[in-house]
Amino acid sequence: MDFKAETLKFLDCLGEEATVTVGEDSYPIKALIQPMRYKNKMYLEDDRTELGFKNGECFLYLGPAEPDFAGVETSTTVTTKHRVYSVSRADRIALKGITQYIWAVLTPKYKDGAFYGL
Repeated sequence: MDFKAETLKFLDCLGEEATVTVGEDSYPIKALIQPMRYKNKMYLEDDRTELGFKNGECFLYLGPAEPDFAGVETSTTVTTKHRVYSVSRADRIALKGITQYIWAVLTPKYKDGAFYGL
């Protein structure tokens, strides 16, 4: 089974359109981006927004193996139709030494107390 090809089919079917910008290079992709929930329920005190909870909230990113931005998180952003994220942390998920997909923790960018979007 070609796990990498299956991952791309999965992302193509269920992912949302996004652009990963690494430095000055941009890559259109499809990725899953979901709010992360904490088991200690600390987010219950935070402000609710259309995307989730505002204060300190992080989002889980699952995306294709390319572009590989693990190790260059500080110069990487992920942009979707309505929002822009900074990459806090990223890593490669590999099987038999071949990167299958990238996971990352994203934090939304804010401007004037609102989500920074397009």
